[in-house]
Amino acid sequence: MPTSSTSPFSTAPRHAAPPDPDRLGTFLTASWAALHLPVLVLLGLAVQQQVDARPEIAAATAPDLPAA
Repeated sequence: MPTSSTSPFSTAPRHAAPPDPDRLGTFLTASWAALHLPVLVLLGLAVQQQVDARPEIAAATAPDLPAA
């Protein structure tokens, strides 16, 4: 004989809780990016400054060879 349930809890199967976020991994990734990205930007700027300061190099800078 079925009985009516007055329980406030559902009878549906329980699902596993979502896993906790990896806080250490997130912190380490953010720290790596925060420390390395500015260094990469500064290196890029230094290289660009060297390229801009270099005089134009002609295509043929070697002296002509004597005629044989």
